[in-house]
Amino acid sequence: MIAGLKHISISMDDFLLLQAGDQSIFGIVFNYYQPIIYFKVRQLCKSDSDAEEVTQEVFIEFYLKRMQLSGPEAIFPFLFAISRRMAISNFRKSLVRSNYLQSLQHTWPESFSLQEELDGKELQVILESIIEQLPPQQQAIYRRSKFEDQSYQEIADEEGLSKNTVRNHLSLASKFVRFKLDKILSIFFF
Repeated sequence: MIAGLKHISISMDDFLLLQAGDQSIFGIVFNYYQPIIYFKVRQLCKSDSDAEEVTQEVFIEFYLKRMQLSGPEAIFPFLFAISRRMAISNFRKSLVRSNYLQSLQHTWPESFSLQEELDGKELQVILESIIEQLPPQQQAIYRRSKFEDQSYQEIADEEGLSKNTVRNHLSLASKFVRFKLDKILSIFFF
């Protein structure tokens, strides 16, 4: 939780109206928590427009899943969890998009701006630092699978391993990369 944050006080009657779809109660919740959620989401998004879009998606999902809330005290933790998940997802998408743009840049270099190149390099440095923490064999397998699009069998043949061993190494490496990325992003996010 965020220290010093005063939560909105909603009565059980108002909460039940919110669950029933009352727009005025939803508006109160939105107006109170939107700046807080936006501030946190903006820390991970590359632009204000991305942060605004993610924040809007958070409140849409909140509205669609409002019936799952157990009581008024669950509103902020629910918004907090949704916003964290969506902001991290947005960051991952921007990482994938950046890698894609970098690969396209070699084919169509004149169509990319300096800012896109810098964003891509920044995201690539983060990913590379995480990959370098893997054991050497997992690093090689992860890079061949994710960056060179080699199949399990191709990697197995080159590494002198079984296909299942490659699959296991790749699974462990992917979990580690996701875990570390989540951990790094959560430091920046909350």
